[in-house]
Amino acid sequence: MTSATIAALLAALALGFAESLRRFYPSAETWRRLRRARGRSSVRTMRRRYEEVAARKAPHLVALVLIALVVAWLFGGGLLKRRWYEIALGVLPYAFVLIALLRLPSAMAAVGARMRGYEQLSGEGPDAEDKEKESADEEQEDPPSAAAR
Repeated sequence: MTSATIAALLAALALGFAESLRRFYPSAETWRRLRRARGRSSVRTMRRRYEEVAARKAPHLVALVLIALVVAWLFGGGLLKRRWYEIALGVLPYAFVLIALLRLPSAMAAVGARMRGYEQLSGEGPDAEDKEKESADEEQEDPPSAAAR
């Protein structure tokens, strides 16, 4: 019973981490520090990865498997001759982890949106690198045509 309580507390900490990531990461200062240390392109790549993770369906599939395990535990609890509160305490960590898994994609989307907003506030568009590449390609095509004039 003690291990179930410790597991529930650790699962609640994991849920708290996911929620704090959603609400606070990255702060404007942290984003500027990352941008100075790593460069614009790597921070932009990091934002794109957060947005890609938010679009994936894997956390929902893992949550479905976890729900199936919880249901099996609840129905199998009677066979193990356990009391109802022991079963509930044993399932409690799964509930916290399930909520964290379901909240993770929206947390990653919020982090990506926050980073996108910081990029816009700094004066560069969220996909400025793509526009820079397009303008560089156009400049490479323009000199021969300018020489023909």
